[in-house]
Parts: sequence; C-alpha cells; structure tokens
Amino acid sequence: MESEEEKRGLSPAMRKLEEYLKRADEKRLVRFSVTELSAAAGVSDATVLRLCRRLGYRGYSDFRVAFARGGKGCLEEAPKDFSYEIQAEYLAVFERCREELDAAALKEAMGLILGAQKISCIAAERAELAALELKSRLLEMGIFVAKEEDALLRYTVIPACGEGDLLIVLGADGGTERAAQLARAHGVKILSIGRRDPFADCSLSAECEGRGERLAPLFLVDILCAGLYRAHPERFEVALARSACSIAGNKL
Repeated sequence: MESEEEKRGLSPAMRKLEEYLKRADEKRLVRFSVTELSAAAGVSDATVLRLCRRLGYRGYSDFRVAFARGGKGCLEEAPKDFSYEIQAEYLAVFERCREELDAAALKEAMGLILGAQKISCIAAERAELAALELKSRLLEMGIFVAKEEDALLRYTVIPACGEGDLLIVLGADGGTERAAQLARAHGVKILSIGRRDPFADCSLSAECEGRGERLAPLFLVDILCAGLYRAHPERFEVALARSACSIAGNKL
C-alpha cells in the first residue's frame, strides 16, 4: 500500500528531507542556507529546491519566509496572499545581496568613502531611490555627498575632480557608464554599487532581475552605511546625534 508521501509523488530524497524538516528545531532551521539545510538533512541542494517548488514555493528563500511565519504548517500548503509574495521577494533579494557581497570589497568601499576629499554620486534611473538614501545616510553621518542629477552638469563637475576624490555610481545606464569613463580618465576613484563595473576601483554588486534591480542597490547602500558606523561608531555618533536633534527641531 502506498504511503501518503508516495501518493504525493515525493522521491525518497524529498521524503527524507521532509522528515528532517518535521523534526528540526524551527528557530535553528530558519537561519540555514540551502547548503546548510541540505548538509544537515543528508540530501543535495537540488533536492531542497525541488521540495520547495513541490510545496508551492518559488524557491528556498520563499519557503524560509513561510517557515519563519507559520512553522511546520508550511510543509502542507504555501500561503497565497500577495503581500506575502512581496515580502518573500524582498527577502530573496536581500539574501542574494548578502550572499554575493564580498567582505573585502565592503571594507575597501568603506575605505574609499572615508579617505575621499570630495564625494559625488550619480545614479541610473532604476537606482535613484538608492542614491537618495545613500546621500541622506552619509549626510547624517557628517559626510558630504554631492548628488549630480543633471547629465550635462556631471560632465562639468567630474573634470574638476582629482585623484583624491570619489565618484559613487549606482546602477547602470548610458549616462552612468559615460560618467564613469570620464572619471577614470581624470584619475577619480570610482565605487560602483549594484553591479560590477570594469571602470570601478571597487564594486558592491548583486545580480538581480525585475524588482530586484531597484531593491539590490538600496539594500547594498544600507549594508554599506551600517558597516561604516559599526567600524567607526565614535566618529559618527556626534554627527548622528546632531542630525536627530535637527530633525526633531524641525518637527516642533
């Protein structure tokens, strides 16, 4: 007589994984990556992904969000609420950023910002929100950033920069690529956020599609600014306190 798992069409490996998930500690499990889960359950990464799709999830990140919210009940049926799908997509993009972000590159990016005499920032259309967030966060920390929005102005400002200056490029389009080439020709250091740039001295990148093209630069900016503060809290505490007081004063 067929078991329930066999009726559902689960392979022996998927049944083994499902049994592990039913026994596993939930708090520990939600921190597992695909590789960590497959190793703990004694199956392949592909088996993990196949079971997630069989249960109705688009991938492991999607499944892990459901597990964090609903525990082992998610092994029966995936939620259908559209807001959950958006949440899962956000988490998947953030997970991609975390996995692809190189610690050495992050440290180098922080060094470029801290060592720059003057910082300019330009962004492709899909990365405008991330550029505004970067400028706001750095200004709160006492680091001045000029965001060059006008394309013609970019080609006037960049030639006036020198070797001690930094151009931060977010995303990619024809305008940002030309600006990066111009900056390289004038010896300006270049930090690229959101994609790998052949002209950049340092790139913080995560290859994402769809909504991820907008989200990835935003998440990378958040990680970069948090890293700056954690590495030098004593340097930025006064500036952040002043920014908080200024904002509070404006609200009164």
